[in-house]
Amino acid sequence: MYADEELELLNKWAFEGEKIIHGRPSGIDNTVSTYGNMIQFRSGNLIRMKSNLPLKMLITNTKVGRNTKALVAGVSERALRHPDAMNFVFNAVDSISKELSAIIQSPIGDDLSVTQKEEKIEELMEMNQGLLQSMGVSHSSIETVLRTTLKYKLASKLTGAGGGGCVLTLLPNLLSGKVVDIVMNELESCGFQCFTAGIGGNGVEIYVGGSS
Repeated sequence: MYADEELELLNKWAFEGEKIIHGRPSGIDNTVSTYGNMIQFRSGNLIRMKSNLPLKMLITNTKVGRNTKALVAGVSERALRHPDAMNFVFNAVDSISKELSAIIQSPIGDDLSVTQKEEKIEELMEMNQGLLQSMGVSHSSIETVLRTTLKYKLASKLTGAGGGGCVLTLLPNLLSGKVVDIVMNELESCGFQCFTAGIGGNGVEIYVGGSS
């Protein structure tokens, strides 16, 4: 395991690399990769969160490259052209993020079952994707993933800057593995790459001689 000061140093250097590639990154990617679990980003502050909800995602790589700097600039330009409308969009995204954070960190065994929480998360993901589309950061490849997963009543949204890249699909706990395989096969037949992942994994680790 790394000491706290080592993780802090590693995170700072990773952030410098992010700046070289993306210009003005939020710091989320390097921080969550360093510390693991989940990160809440608000007003320039990164808050480490702990999930109490067992969530599983299907990650679909569209294999479409994107220019993050150009996408961010495009959103900024749209906000300048339509400030009132875009402020409503940004406020809605903020509200969705707050509600999602509350659901994920809510105690196990409270008034809502895991299935009910998953249903609320699905609705939030769909709303968030609609807002991202209104920002102009979706892509035809992303829309293909959305249409495909929707056929199986699964909620999806783009992740990262958009314009291609990856798409997240929530896999409910009660969803059968057979359905997951069918969805993955259909997406891969479109030329995409799919894999599953849990939410809230470990941060950076070092492996030497086959052991951590």
